[in-house]
Amino acid sequence: MDGVIYVEDSPIKGAKETIEKLRSQGRKLVFTTNNSTKTRSGYVKKLSDLGLKVNKDDIITSAYATAIYLRKKSNENGKVFVVGEEGLKSELREAGFEILSERDAENADFVIAGMDRNLNYEKIAAGLRALLAGAEFIASNPDPTYPTETGLAPGAGASIGALSGASGVEPSQIVGKPSRYMVDFALEKTDTQPEQAAIIGDRLDLDIKVGKKVGLTTILVLTGVDSASDVKKVKGSPDAPDFVLKSIRELIKD
Repeated sequence: MDGVIYVEDSPIKGAKETIEKLRSQGRKLVFTTNNSTKTRSGYVKKLSDLGLKVNKDDIITSAYATAIYLRKKSNENGKVFVVGEEGLKSELREAGFEILSERDAENADFVIAGMDRNLNYEKIAAGLRALLAGAEFIASNPDPTYPTETGLAPGAGASIGALSGASGVEPSQIVGKPSRYMVDFALEKTDTQPEQAAIIGDRLDLDIKVGKKVGLTTILVLTGVDSASDVKKVKGSPDAPDFVLKSIRELIKD
């Protein structure tokens, strides 16, 4: 969604009309994002504020996917220490996991890293203690940056880098794109085969990469992170997208 439908709180021109047109054609749509700062309900409200009616079940965030991944992985309701925001914590809590405080971090079964705009030394120190005590390291997504109205800002990669740099431990699993977990989940939810589906994104290293990995048609839009000059660098290579559009608006004809 980031960089495709909106940038922060500003809608991308024509995105609403394009989505409504695709729906009128009977297309199955799943709204995905690596951004773990909001719950699915939070994104329902965000899209509603932009004039789009979307159900909670239409949305897959890296926070929700991480909760589903851990639920399948852990036979019991585990304890987690989260370096991330309330969206990630809420999805994990809803899946039955206990969110530990910094003081109790050493008792965590998992350390979960996501984007955290309030990242500080105390959180990193607590995460370090948990990892050194044997907690498994899971990342909701690897995004180094995300687009804002004033340019790129640090993403979940900042949280991962701080924890890995301090502990020497790398995540055992990255749930969000370019891992195929979220995309496979979306295909399963919609009962769709890869050759019947397309992924629309703004990043070559995440959206296009996972689309190629799974076997989807890949469409890059130039309204987010990557630019036309970035596309030129991969032209003719296996990393090149199948289609490049100035914006999602070009998906439909006037």
